[in-house]
Amino acid sequence: MGPTDNVRGAASTPALFNLPMIGRSTELAMLTKALANAGAAKGSTIILAGEGGIGKTRLAKAAADQAERRKWLVALGRAYPVETGVPYALFSDALLPILRKLDSSALQVLTRGGSAELAYLFPALVPAQERISPAGRGDPAEFKARLLWNFTQFLLRLSARQPLLLVLENLPWADAASLELLHFVARQISQEKLLLLCTYNEAERDLNPILRTTEQSLVALGVAQVYPLRPLSREATDDLIHEVFRTEKGMTREFSALLFGWTRGNPFFMEETLKSLVESGQLHESNGTWLGWELDTLQLPRSIREAVVARIDRLSANARTVANIAAVIGTRATYEQLGAVTGLPADDLLSALDELGRQRILAETAEGQAIAYDFTHPILRDALYTELGRARARLLHATVAEALEGFYGAESGDHADELAFQFSRADARNLAPKAVKYLAEAGRVALGKYANREAANYLASALGLVENGDEAADPRLASGLVEDLARARQRLGEYEAARGLLAR
Repeated sequence: MGPTDNVRGAASTPALFNLPMIGRSTELAMLTKALANAGAAKGSTIILAGEGGIGKTRLAKAAADQAERRKWLVALGRAYPVETGVPYALFSDALLPILRKLDSSALQVLTRGGSAELAYLFPALVPAQERISPAGRGDPAEFKARLLWNFTQFLLRLSARQPLLLVLENLPWADAASLELLHFVARQISQEKLLLLCTYNEAERDLNPILRTTEQSLVALGVAQVYPLRPLSREATDDLIHEVFRTEKGMTREFSALLFGWTRGNPFFMEETLKSLVESGQLHESNGTWLGWELDTLQLPRSIREAVVARIDRLSANARTVANIAAVIGTRATYEQLGAVTGLPADDLLSALDELGRQRILAETAEGQAIAYDFTHPILRDALYTELGRARARLLHATVAEALEGFYGAESGDHADELAFQFSRADARNLAPKAVKYLAEAGRVALGKYANREAANYLASALGLVENGDEAADPRLASGLVEDLARARQRLGEYEAARGLLAR
């Protein structure tokens, strides 16, 4: 695409929304080789690590595009902060779209011998009356072992039918159960047509001790490789500007040095900076040539959050409202959910979503019969959320919580984890009872799934609200919460803490 393509308003804009893959030839060659090996039944696990905006998602997409050209099956899952307590959410996010497309006979073959356990991981596929009851699960440890084994066998049968690339993004926000399942699967695929490609922000890895342990174990076992991604070089920055704007390198060399120093080689920072300079007119086209390179300084703020905000401030009022609500929801949101929370008329909502799509802030995806929207990059969501400020964020969490509770109606209990996240962050006295209610329910659901770490986190949060003496919370809940939390601590091997709770 040339510099005169992609016309936006009165001025034409270069291909900034799809920057070329510059300076990543080594990483691309590594991924190509890994795909070739997996195609020859030599599966492996690759982990891409690096700072936010360094290009992990773009490399994963490049691998996915290559796999699709080879007629592979591609599954993409992303972990979200809002779902850190939802057991197996990462794998469910990746595989549910594929499972929904399979006919019943194919599904039966792929899940043979393990349908009960798989229904536990993917309850949306099985009617509630057909799901296995807690009493029918038997010994918890034995049931957990069957679940891990049967899911892995299902995955291997799926990849034997058609080579499979399974991309798992944002691992620091993955739930403990998903990381345990990732470890188990990664150990079984060395002779399979399956490639696991994972990503995480290295600054966030240690926020999740289980991720750190999982990675260290897989590397020590020799079944996973970690590839740290580094910023682009000064030379790569020259190449990128030349490729995007079709200018002579001598004409842009000083600007390239300025841009490199300002962004420190972070591709996403570069992209946002260039977009803003073009949209403000500081970089402009005249007779097919891009001008404005004689800048001595860049006026954009140093942090990516402010660079993103400078771009977002140009949104219409409705588009900004929808973006703010999406940032507070924190995960994929369906068209219906956004409509229920924003209260916008259908025409206004569609116009806002179209605008956010054009600006590459939200991307539209299909989830079965539903249409869902998600941020094109997690940094966009983080920047928007930070810009809200604490008071406004709390107010919006309250708005989202009550709107979603009304939207789910009688089925709100099935979304306890999501509602717990929203109500607990609303930080309003009148909403404390609902925060306790949904935290407790989410904890008990997690206990039933043997996701004991998630259960302990939910239940401890609920108990903390009750014990803080908030008059709005019902202290009679404390007894049941203490017992459930003690059970979770006991399962985790934290016997002293369990005994202390039970002694109360």
